[in-house]
This record gives sequence, C-alpha cells and structure tokens, in this order.
Amino acid sequence: MDTVLDSLIPTLRVADLDRSLRFYGVLGFTVAWIHQLAPDQPRLAAVQHGSVQLFLTEHAVAPTGAVVYANARGVDALTRAAGAVGLTAVFGPSDRPWGQREVYFQDPDGNVLRFGEPATRTDSVTL
Repeated sequence: MDTVLDSLIPTLRVADLDRSLRFYGVLGFTVAWIHQLAPDQPRLAAVQHGSVQLFLTEHAVAPTGAVVYANARGVDALTRAAGAVGLTAVFGPSDRPWGQREVYFQDPDGNVLRFGEPATRTDSVTL
C-alpha cells in the first residue's frame, strides 16, 4: 500500500464549545483555531497540547461519548494540576495490568480522555 498516515485527529462532539474549551484548557490544551460559517451556525475548533490535536465540534456529525487515549508523560502531575482547579479524574491515576499508569477525565459532554504512560512499578498493578 502506498498510503502513509502522518497523524490522526479525533473529532469530539460537544454541546457548548465555550464550556468545552475551558475544560480542555484545564488539561493543558490551547486553542489552535475556531471556525464558524455564520453567526447562527455551529462551531468547530482545534485544540492542541504539544503535537497532539483534537477537533471539538458543535456540528451533529457524531454522537457524544467517544473515548480518546493519549500516550503521555506526567499523568500524576496532570492529575494534580487539574485537581488544583477543581477538575477530578473519573479514574486513577493507577497502575494497570498492561504496564501503563493511567488517569481518565470525562469532559462535560461525556467524552472520556485517557492519559497513560509506562508504569514505573509493574509488580503492584491491580485490576
């Protein structure tokens, strides 16, 4: 096959883009751009964190409730920083049986962001 994928950008459905941008900002994402065809139309935005990018859309292109997994470094620091401004993880951080330390956050629309990094101690992982 001659096709090469350079990156993958998940698109998450959101009901209120402004509310979602605040949530993603707490997790360290910044707004790359916002697009709207007309004042009465739904908006589409790109948020990024380093080289990772997500699209957030008010358009009815997909149902809410997606799960996105991000390979990361510093999940404990992310959890502490989010907690400092009142955002609580729905799971973790915890060492998982597959050797990852993971933390999960749920956005206001039910989309789940899972952040994982290699666990430093795999002998104490739990289900």
